[in-house]
Amino acid sequence: MWADRWSKAQRVAGPGAAAASAGRAVVAVARQPILDRNRSLFGYELLFREPNSETAGVLDDRAATSTVILDGLFDIGLFDLVGDNVAYVNVSRDFLLSVRPPPLPARRVVLELLEDQVVDDALLGVLEDLVAEGFTIALDDFRLTPATEQLIRYASIVKVDVLEHTDRSLEALVSHLRANYPGLTLIAEKVETRAEWVRCSVLGFDAFQGYFFARPSSLQRSRLPTQGLGSLSTMVELSATEDFDELNRIITRDAGLSMRLLRYANSAYVSLPRRVGSVQEGLAWLGAATVRRFAMMVALASAHDVPNELLVTALVRARMCQLLSGAGDSAAADSYFTVGLFSVADALVDAPMQLVIEQLPFRYDIVDALLYGSGKLGDLIGGVIAYQCGEFDAASELIASHPDVEQVYRQAISWADHSIAELA
Repeated sequence: MWADRWSKAQRVAGPGAAAASAGRAVVAVARQPILDRNRSLFGYELLFREPNSETAGVLDDRAATSTVILDGLFDIGLFDLVGDNVAYVNVSRDFLLSVRPPPLPARRVVLELLEDQVVDDALLGVLEDLVAEGFTIALDDFRLTPATEQLIRYASIVKVDVLEHTDRSLEALVSHLRANYPGLTLIAEKVETRAEWVRCSVLGFDAFQGYFFARPSSLQRSRLPTQGLGSLSTMVELSATEDFDELNRIITRDAGLSMRLLRYANSAYVSLPRRVGSVQEGLAWLGAATVRRFAMMVALASAHDVPNELLVTALVRARMCQLLSGAGDSAAADSYFTVGLFSVADALVDAPMQLVIEQLPFRYDIVDALLYGSGKLGDLIGGVIAYQCGEFDAASELIASHPDVEQVYRQAISWADHSIAELA
């Protein structure tokens, strides 16, 4: 049955999708997190771009969706993109009518019906069939009209672009949906600041999509808050030294950090030939660079009340910067890794990056990269952040200069997810 669905999807997608199955570099895919009210992961929306196109969107929604399915699910694997989490995949009316049933695991995906689709008996009929087959339907960029209200009968999730609504119209829409469709899950899209997150939380949204969790509030501060400062200070110390004995001293003075390092060194993930009994042994077996990176990650994770997805975001950036730098495991590669990790420093302590930079002893090249986006470090972290956010136009130079960026991104996701598991 899966083979039949695969063949049918290829026929519908046409030449573009066939090329996707032959080579991974055809489609650039990123994932954007959706968080619940507790800032825990709710799922990932898959964002995509044809690398040869001039814009981040693809005009043929049917072909675009099929390409994402073929390249993202069959070529690479859904698990490598989203792990055990749910993937939100954009689908159009044409795709749903042409590919029945979709070549997707019903329990692992949410079919997100694009806005402005023609609503007729054919579409309503296929939605009814999909729900009966166990698929979850979401309505993207929802606006209330007589046509879209017909779709709610089949939808479990409604996504609302909060930037397209005034406060009053957004409140009216949420109130209407809550009063008439109490079982719906409401997701606020384009939530990019903490103020917008608070606003949408008060209105009663269940989940939120955007990078609000990776940005500080707009509150003006004259000094760095103590919350998270200890973690940042430790990270700076670790990043600033390549001396074996100094690393040993920094790590062993923190019992929690030492214990987690030993647990990591003795884990099946590392698979050392013998059991490690001390930080010094761990340094000898793993090497200073590996230990330093892991210790920095532990310090980041130990900050108070840090959303897990912020850690994932930082680790993906750090790993991508390291891999794309072309510096291997050298000290130069460590600099790129460090910049990626520190790119969330402002969100970590909820303070402007300028204040973070002023009160911690960063190296000058890291300062220039984090504060001004300048230098080789700044150029790379800027492109990596844009790619990670699915802002493919802004990442066009990175994509052009690194043909393997899609593979590197997915490697970084896999590494970050494994690392988070080891840090737990």
